[in-house]
Amino acid sequence: MPALAATRLRTVTATEAGAAVVARHVWLERGDLAPVEDAWAARTPSPAVRDAARRLGRGYLRLALALWPDALDGAFAPRAAPPRPLVAGAIGAVTGLDALQVALLVGYDDVQTIASAALKLTPLDPATTTRWVLDLHPAVARMAASVAHLTDPDDIPSAGAPMTDAWAQAHAGTTRRLFHG
Repeated sequence: MPALAATRLRTVTATEAGAAVVARHVWLERGDLAPVEDAWAARTPSPAVRDAARRLGRGYLRLALALWPDALDGAFAPRAAPPRPLVAGAIGAVTGLDALQVALLVGYDDVQTIASAALKLTPLDPATTTRWVLDLHPAVARMAASVAHLTDPDDIPSAGAPMTDAWAQAHAGTTRRLFHG
């Protein structure tokens, strides 16, 4: 599992963190988030991965609207399904996080999600997965630093993870759901 998390930090997570950082910048400039979403989607070829990011984005948005209703009210079209990185970027903007903090947030969220999933799939001591997260700190910090300067959707990283995409697609089509039903 640590290898999966490290690989995701260089690929999928870097794309999401880059999109979140750009979304934060665009939000602060009062710009249109549509080009950021388009750039993220173009770099996320798996429909299953895009769907998961939109489900997570809806959850983030629901929480954000409960905590900061005035700051995010009307930010996203009603019944829209903005992906997690756009909502994370908007939350970062309205809460005063800087670009590096937004990228770190996305990185640690992804790593801890993998650690939590490992506990559900295998008999592990939670201290083991906590150690994985701690050991991945340098990789999270490198990833975050590599995207923190981004302001343009065209510059969002696009390193691929074909097997991760294939696994996500396969899981989306199976009748035995491990995490999402």
